[in-house]
Amino acid sequence: MTKDRLDPQAITFRPARPEDAKAASRLLFETFPQKATFVIGLGDAERAKRILRVLFEQPDHRLSYTESVVALYQGRIIGLFTAFPGRKMGRLDRRLDFLILKQYKLRGKIAVFRRGLPLLFIKETTRKEYFLSNLAVKARYRSRGVGEQMLFQVEGRAIEAGLGRVALMVAIENQNARQFYDRHGFRTSAIHLESNQRVPFLGAGYQRMIKELDY
Repeated sequence: MTKDRLDPQAITFRPARPEDAKAASRLLFETFPQKATFVIGLGDAERAKRILRVLFEQPDHRLSYTESVVALYQGRIIGLFTAFPGRKMGRLDRRLDFLILKQYKLRGKIAVFRRGLPLLFIKETTRKEYFLSNLAVKARYRSRGVGEQMLFQVEGRAIEAGLGRVALMVAIENQNARQFYDRHGFRTSAIHLESNQRVPFLGAGYQRMIKELDY
């Protein structure tokens, strides 16, 4: 059954706030459930969700409200994206790593470090790109034009920042997401494969996708 598209004029956007953490953390988890569970939650999905909620309320990191925008329909949050200039990636990731480790005692810190270390060697973006870190729409509003409007917002912010390319990472198994980005002008520029030992927990790997903007 085809869902009715929402009127684009009825979808509004605003910067996220700390008090959005409950809804936002659920949406964030949906964008990378395997990685969040394995690395942030150390194998526990519910713990990962709780930590994401705590993290979202803290400023100035990759999964923070300060880097996020929420989509609203009839006054309710129906989607969220986190995006920022690629030149900020290093600082934002270091802050995020610190805050995740802070959630654990020594043994947990060591486990998080070991599980997250291989991810540090994946080049997700460059200083000359605008990076879309996360984008999620609530299930009942998917395939109704919300994601498209969110992408328009991301591209507009990239242009405002003086950057002519948007980059993102998507899990290889996430066919719906890859097709969505394909339809909106993104192309695969690199593929990063996980090791055989990590595939059962993280999937096969990730595709880096980019889109050149006209401005």
